[in-house]
Amino acid sequence: MSTATHGRRASDSHVRLGEIRRMFEGVIPAVLCSASAEGVPHLCYLSQAEYVDEQHVALSFQFFNRSRQNILATRRAAITVDDPYTAAGVRLQLEYLRTESEGPLFERMKAKLAGIASHSGMDKVYHLRGSDVYRVLDVQRLGGRRELAAPKPRCDLPAATRRLSDRLAACGEMGQLLDEAMSGLQQELLIEHAMLLLLDQRSQRLYAVASHGYADSGLGAEMAVGQGVAGIAAREGVALRVGHLTLWQAYSRAIRQRAEDQGLDSGAEEIPMPGLAEPRSQMAVPLRLQGQVLGVLLLESEQDQHFSYDDEDAVSVIANQLALAMSLLQSSAAEAPPAPRAAPAAAPDGEPVLLRHYAHDDSIFLGSDYLIKGVAGAILALLVQDWLADGRAEFSNRELRLDPRLRLPDVVDNLEARLLLLQRRLAERATPLRIEKSGRGRWRLSLARPLHLEQLD
Repeated sequence: MSTATHGRRASDSHVRLGEIRRMFEGVIPAVLCSASAEGVPHLCYLSQAEYVDEQHVALSFQFFNRSRQNILATRRAAITVDDPYTAAGVRLQLEYLRTESEGPLFERMKAKLAGIASHSGMDKVYHLRGSDVYRVLDVQRLGGRRELAAPKPRCDLPAATRRLSDRLAACGEMGQLLDEAMSGLQQELLIEHAMLLLLDQRSQRLYAVASHGYADSGLGAEMAVGQGVAGIAAREGVALRVGHLTLWQAYSRAIRQRAEDQGLDSGAEEIPMPGLAEPRSQMAVPLRLQGQVLGVLLLESEQDQHFSYDDEDAVSVIANQLALAMSLLQSSAAEAPPAPRAAPAAAPDGEPVLLRHYAHDDSIFLGSDYLIKGVAGAILALLVQDWLADGRAEFSNRELRLDPRLRLPDVVDNLEARLLLLQRRLAERATPLRIEKSGRGRWRLSLARPLHLEQLD
């Protein structure tokens, strides 16, 4: 096998690995060639070939078969991969380095393999035992093929990403930032279905704060870290793309799991997670800042193989900008002075409304209707307590963050985003109480009817 230096362009047949990333999408299975120590060749189809970087690829290890024996004996292999759109093909000469059975690369390949297995009805057969990492020694085009024209891209990704970036850079408030992110993904990158999930560090759950393209917004819906494509992306801190997907059931199971674990003590319901009934493609991209995952952008499509490596690059840029912008807006709100002590607000007229607060998970019910839980629920209960005690309606981020009744974590708390979530959830359900923005880092509680707060364990 050739040991030509990677990247050498002695002739037009040599190509860079990055130029052929879409050949690794798995639409056409790769063919693996290995040879025994005695030189006996062996060919087989491969479930997955994963682009890692300009010098490495990873192949799925599922069975201890003849190919595996040959590779361990010689540490050499070759694969051919094909472009599903142009019919072009390349051959890669590889040197085996190691097998990974945990970590970001393994989880990314495991998620993709699960999607392929579900799509093909091979769930019980396809099981990833490891990700075999190889150094790419040489890449050559396969000659003698009549190549077709490549399809036109969905949009000009570099220009669209720049326009969306400019829109995000102009945002001065959290609500504006989230709205521009969702609408910009659709208008600039032509992505029709998207949601933004933020990470609650204390509970290790993701909660929805914005969405676009769904019948229901799903504001406040939750899923566990590690569940589904978004949960794995949050846990591992890496982007995931699955092009053949019938795994939505995992999300609905994750949504119900916490209530089942708690025995439904409070009778708490769950807000349904927004999403397509039968997504064919998903891409989850983490929001990262200084090594921490703040949340995940989850994108969906009803078409197979809708998201490419180029899409992943573009959305990763946007996700990182979102993480930084959210952090800056959060810090700006936290530095705002406390809300002035105003005269107690007049009590509204009308029939009192029962607000029930369950302390064990901070879930809130308005009468018999479930509203929200977690930190947002605790905030609402605290504000209503202060209203009932002394008629106080004005408050600030700084005061809430320092209030021991909320038990906010010392790590990033995304308080501004939680307040925005609470504001929009109350408005969405047309409740008789509202949270209104009254200035930088300041908010106001507004009541249309009297409230009666019932505290429960």
